[in-house]
Amino acid sequence: MVFQGVLGEGSYPNLFALGTTLALAYIIFTAIYRLFFHPLAKFPGPFWARLTVFPSWWHTRTGDRHIWLYSLQEKYGPEFRYRPDSVVLNTPSSYKQIFGPTGNVKKGIYYQIWPRTPNTINTWSSTNVNVHSRKRRVLNYAFSEAALRSAEVFLHSNIDRWLELMGQLASKDGEWTSSLNMCDWMNWLVFDILGDLCFGKCFDMKEPGSNLRHIPEVMVAFLELLHPISFGPFGDLWVWLKPRGLDWLLSVASPSVVVNWQNFVAQSLNDRSKVEQEQEKNPKPEGEVRKDFFHWLFKAVDPETGKRGYDLDELYAECEMLIIAGSDTTSIVLSAAFFYLVRRPDIQAKLREEILSTFSSYDEIKSGDKLVSCKYMTAFLKEAMRMTPPVAAEPSREVLPGGTTVNGHYIPEGLHVSTGLYCLSYNQNIYPEPFKFRPERWIVDEDEEKGSSSDSVALAENGFCAFSFGSRGCVGKNLAWLEMRLVIAKTLWTFEMRADPTNKLGGGDPNGRPGRQTEDQYQIYDIFVANRKGPIVQAKRIEH
Repeated sequence: MVFQGVLGEGSYPNLFALGTTLALAYIIFTAIYRLFFHPLAKFPGPFWARLTVFPSWWHTRTGDRHIWLYSLQEKYGPEFRYRPDSVVLNTPSSYKQIFGPTGNVKKGIYYQIWPRTPNTINTWSSTNVNVHSRKRRVLNYAFSEAALRSAEVFLHSNIDRWLELMGQLASKDGEWTSSLNMCDWMNWLVFDILGDLCFGKCFDMKEPGSNLRHIPEVMVAFLELLHPISFGPFGDLWVWLKPRGLDWLLSVASPSVVVNWQNFVAQSLNDRSKVEQEQEKNPKPEGEVRKDFFHWLFKAVDPETGKRGYDLDELYAECEMLIIAGSDTTSIVLSAAFFYLVRRPDIQAKLREEILSTFSSYDEIKSGDKLVSCKYMTAFLKEAMRMTPPVAAEPSREVLPGGTTVNGHYIPEGLHVSTGLYCLSYNQNIYPEPFKFRPERWIVDEDEEKGSSSDSVALAENGFCAFSFGSRGCVGKNLAWLEMRLVIAKTLWTFEMRADPTNKLGGGDPNGRPGRQTEDQYQIYDIFVANRKGPIVQAKRIEH
């Protein structure tokens, strides 16, 4: 009654009307500013995407953001605005400028959502330039030439066993195996390799009866859950809440898929740490020490400070990153490679001819000049990476103080600029007939049947973006190349491959959604890295 007397009987409706008017005025003012006066207003783009983040978030939630960005590129050209605060510049020069040393950008707020605590920031998720530099210096130690030489034995043991198990799916030699989902088989192989390299033991996912085969799907579900949150309209609020109770709440109330994933990484880390700690207490002779990646990470020192590189929290974070970045990205490219391999018998024949003419025996297939000399295999894998970029959409980059100028466009501090990697990979001005799988586009030869002109190959190389670029480029690039080359060479030495004639899983559907209608294109789904399905293949052992 007191408040009613002070304010008057009509005050509450008046306050409501005033609040509504102010809110409406704010919306109109914001819309006018974003459309006409914002620093990015000169860039073309969809009306609603220039006003709000919801269109880009929606396409993130559906796994189609890379396809949506490509459709915008087709409409507006390679430079456009797709969020109120964000543009993409999809040309080789812009890509090199943004991600190179003079880009003056840092990773955006997207990456701050992923760490489970402030102590588990890894090289991938660190947004502070100085923090990333320190972590990257240490990580480089684990990917030195000595570390890679130590790693090769684990690649061979897993690939050899994988091929042996594949052959067992045939009732007898000389017959086709039963059908197998290469996406699953690649996941099992690459996870087993990463288990050997990162945690000192093979996970044995490829073995019949394994109770860990669900782990790759757990990882995918984890990425599917966090990716839309990280790129959503409430990302800023999420990051603000993390140190104010959200991290604790998530630690006790996370969805089971998150808990299962974190428990898997934590248990693997704990088991491997005990081995290294015991080795420090009771050193073994040098020849008996298992020199996997974890060994190098555990022993790593910062070359600038001379101090131990990572504590246990940081080791957890780096090992989690290596599992996701090291397993999923390589598995994506190899799944795509087999998709195209079984649909193009002519390409498979060329690859096999090159492999058989280069190596005199299966055991000779190993790292070195001979493997690298397989020019057509390198072109084949590059084309698989072009058509199936492991990170398909645009890695988030926020402009630092002082702004940045890219391709003549000044972008002020705090705004976002990036390159859509799927867009760049399918830019028809760089890659003519971009939806055609053509390894010859990477080989210099004036005979069009065998290759392309030197200028077109140079242009293609300039736009190649599968391993990112600059200080954030893939630290495991050399390992990935070795792994992919060994898998393709050893498989084609051992087997003839064909597509399951009754199952086209993995390709587009002529009746599908726009962007997914090309039957001979391997389909991927954006969850930061690329989710995928298939292909379904069969193998037949070759007699030598």
